[in-house]
Amino acid sequence: MSRVRYILLVAVMALLSVACQRRPIEENFLRVYLDLDIEREILNYEPGKKEPGLMRVAFFDAKTKEYLSHDFVSSEGGYIFAPHGDVDMVVYNIEAGDTHVRNYYSWWEMEAYTDEISEQQRSRFTRYLQSRVDTRPSYDMICLTPGHLYVAREQNIHIPEYVPEGLFIIKTTAKTEVESWTVEVNGITGMEWVSSVSMMISGQVGTYFVAADQDSTVPVALYFDVAGAQRNSTAMTARFETFGREKSSGDMALLSILFSDTNGHPYLYNFDVSDQMENNPEQRIVLNVDINIPKPEIGGGFKPDVDDWKEHEYDINI
Repeated sequence: MSRVRYILLVAVMALLSVACQRRPIEENFLRVYLDLDIEREILNYEPGKKEPGLMRVAFFDAKTKEYLSHDFVSSEGGYIFAPHGDVDMVVYNIEAGDTHVRNYYSWWEMEAYTDEISEQQRSRFTRYLQSRVDTRPSYDMICLTPGHLYVAREQNIHIPEYVPEGLFIIKTTAKTEVESWTVEVNGITGMEWVSSVSMMISGQVGTYFVAADQDSTVPVALYFDVAGAQRNSTAMTARFETFGREKSSGDMALLSILFSDTNGHPYLYNFDVSDQMENNPEQRIVLNVDINIPKPEIGGGFKPDVDDWKEHEYDINI
């Protein structure tokens, strides 16, 4: 019996010894605290109470940009496991609407993007694109609009190996890298015959390099729907989010508005809004037009040939 008691006593002492060795290391790491602030004043957008949600905190070597570690905190910050030494840090929200982040172990290639639209959504514009044989670069990729991506960056932070007293605090502010634009279209008649409205705007930035803070040079078109609540008898408003205007390709910002009447007939109107996306601090596009959606014919319906498209293209003098 005494032998069993001796073995148990040795086992307990061994466990306590291991625990005592590990506890100071763990506590040392937990003495790094991220004091995170979120810039919530966004033009043409009101963040929800839960935004931006969970944040990823990634650390890289300050000289080589080699990935070191990452952790997660709330939008208010918190205690984090962090490597010691000279590091660069990037913080971003992982819940950003349709925005995703890939290559997140690479400082230079960490990239935010949105998926291409579904085949069903694309088919609404496909016949138009085929009939026009349009070679606009943006139309190679038609994507969903991005959600607001809040990013904070701090470089050359020196985190000591040991923090004998108190906390090592990293203070930073995360700001959105996405713009919110409004679209206002006035001068529409026949809105009572409209069942749905979709819009697409070309010449937009396709992806954004999160840690490097650079826009890609890939132009895309962004697709978004106009809800019924955003339409009245003579006008409608909409909002879209974008990483910004892509200029290197020379692609115009063409706003395509696709109306579908109650019989399924499409009416497509195009407006060059490139000038309105330049030097526009209000980020507001206004179109005063003369659009008439005729009353659908009784017994009509969608006819699957290109000639059914009602195409109109306008140049707007700003």
